[in-house]
Amino acid sequence: MRTPRLGFFVLVSATAALACSSGSNGAAPPANGGGATAGTAGSAGANGGATDSGGTSNASGGAAGSAGQSGSAGQSGSAGQSGSAGQAGSGSGAPCKRGIAANTAPGAQFFPGVSWWYNWSAKGTGQGAGIEFTPMIWGANALNSTLPANSHYLLGFNEPNFQSQSNLTPQAAAADWPQVEAIAQAQGLPIVSPAVNFCGPAANCNGTDPYQYLKDFFAACAGCKVDYVAVHWYDNFPSLQDYLEPGGSLAGFEQFNRPIWLTEFSLNSSASAADQEAFMKQAIPYLEGNSHVFRYAWFSADPIPNAKLVNSDGTPTALGQVYVGLAQSCP
Repeated sequence: MRTPRLGFFVLVSATAALACSSGSNGAAPPANGGGATAGTAGSAGANGGATDSGGTSNASGGAAGSAGQSGSAGQSGSAGQSGSAGQAGSGSGAPCKRGIAANTAPGAQFFPGVSWWYNWSAKGTGQGAGIEFTPMIWGANALNSTLPANSHYLLGFNEPNFQSQSNLTPQAAAADWPQVEAIAQAQGLPIVSPAVNFCGPAANCNGTDPYQYLKDFFAACAGCKVDYVAVHWYDNFPSLQDYLEPGGSLAGFEQFNRPIWLTEFSLNSSASAADQEAFMKQAIPYLEGNSHVFRYAWFSADPIPNAKLVNSDGTPTALGQVYVGLAQSCP
């Protein structure tokens, strides 16, 4: 926990994004990753730009509200009302957290520094030995997906509060969630919540505040199985801490009493390669040491070129080599 910081504001720049070729409810992202844009700060707090599987997203409007309860995040313990959360990694001790969000699979040189990856779809091939692929049900049009037989977790809808992304109101996401549960239940998989971020302008969003979106989703989906909470962030290190934890100017995601998956993060596209590396070296030790963060994935796709970790042949970029080499808290 941190002491509250009053008057905290973040200004982030906007950048053009790629359009989603499969429509607002598409089942998978376009070939080049996804749109990446960042918005401006809101009057009540900070916001991170959104980026992912297709479409432009601008984040605006801060979040207010009281800090929630601190949830326990362990290797496998309880994930709240939805039931038990599963384990990641191999061996004894804490699970390995580090992953990559990318359209290009990370090759063998990423292992063992990277233990998992995903590509905003239900299928992935080509990753290096030992690197787990985690499938996603991106949106409503992906509800008939089949998953790889060796899946360990299932990621839920991608930024449904963005109309340019999976475009679902909290109530619509809740109505579709039993189908997500059925897909997961076929293989006994723990389920990760819809992934959220600040959204703006309001006319382009199904709600601008990610905390409120999840509150409304859980209210409409009482009794639904949700073992983890997924979030995205594209701004500096102090704002990342503020975003995740209670006690600052934002409410934090610990209030949902489930371990957190930070499934997309980096600086926004205006940052230099040196800035991305410096941020990474601040953020990774914090995420490794934060018991409430179960997994995290750096965003590696064309919309933020200076953040890319994976070359087109699956080998690490210079930044990818840094990412692989940073210390981990798992076996």
